[in-house]
Amino acid sequence: MADYRFDEDFDGFMEDFGEPFESAPIAQEVIDAYKDKLPEQLFTYWRGVGACGFGDGLFWMTDSSEYQDILDNWLEGTPFEDRKDLSVIARTAFGVLYVWAKNRGHVMKIYPMTCAINYFSKADKNQLSVEDENEKMRYFWGFKRVDREDYEDTDDKPLFSRALKKFGRLQADEMYGFSHSPVMGGKEVFENLDKVKLGVYHDIAKQLGGVQIVTIEV
Repeated sequence: MADYRFDEDFDGFMEDFGEPFESAPIAQEVIDAYKDKLPEQLFTYWRGVGACGFGDGLFWMTDSSEYQDILDNWLEGTPFEDRKDLSVIARTAFGVLYVWAKNRGHVMKIYPMTCAINYFSKADKNQLSVEDENEKMRYFWGFKRVDREDYEDTDDKPLFSRALKKFGRLQADEMYGFSHSPVMGGKEVFENLDKVKLGVYHDIAKQLGGVQIVTIEV
């Protein structure tokens, strides 16, 4: 592994997920634009590895500015529509988006396959200090596990390794998605999986399925 050294949590994350690839520098202008929305700890990672993939594309660190339109589209028509403190900081190979709220932490996961937003209401009540928010960001990466970021089919079998073998490694603008949406009756099986453009898939998923908000009070 290259000589990446950040902190115990992020170093542990890279030990599990491997070296970054498809790394694209995140401009200082973007960091400046998000300085009041995201913690400095994330900017340390951005400066070090940029927007990039890990684990052969299983998990990705995102340039939040490139996902703002996607996020805004999902939040349109929901109780979160007018919030300005939400940003996408990461995503999976299956297009699941991790959403951060300033001074609160990780408050949402958006699942394009099922058109669902998991809303972590307890986290959204946090009032974190600068130090605590930086710590939350370290923990966010440090507690990630490879098996937890996979997606399972209807038989509870992980899909990622099979998708990687069949379709090849993802590029930064790609994801694995079901060709026939589960919300329209498509089956969550490997035979229904394809490599698709992430932005297009999210847009079509929102149009087809609307949004189901699942509040998780933990």
